[in-house]
Amino acid sequence: MWIKTINIKKLLLVGVIFTVISFVIRQIEAFLTMKYYLMPQYFGVWSKLMMPSAGPPPVSFMITSLIFTFVTGISIALIYYYLRDHLPLVGFKRAFYFADILIGTSFVFFTLPVYLMFNVPVGLLVYWFISTFIILTAGSWVLVKIIK
Repeated sequence: MWIKTINIKKLLLVGVIFTVISFVIRQIEAFLTMKYYLMPQYFGVWSKLMMPSAGPPPVSFMITSLIFTFVTGISIALIYYYLRDHLPLVGFKRAFYFADILIGTSFVFFTLPVYLMFNVPVGLLVYWFISTFIILTAGSWVLVKIIK
């Protein structure tokens, strides 16, 4: 059974490294997309947690974001534990196949619905997809290296 093969130390390590990768990529993304967050016509799109008022997000948002990202890293590692017997054995192939699954799922369950239902600028959605692609690819590579 896959759940018996979980190594908690490796799981937590993956969560931490995924959080660091995501934080760095998202900070670069925020720098490149700041103009979208400053446009008054989109102020109503952002959550009160992220933008309780016009201006940069409060520290509480950053802390919550880091916690959520850590949980995401753990969740992705658990999915990997579940699927790893169905992935190629070669490390780089395994990492890219797993990343493909995650990226495809993200596109279908996040990018497309956001485009359809929310007033988010398409340019920002493209940046989000690209940064997610980078995060999931790098995260998958690290995950495969750590968990094996």
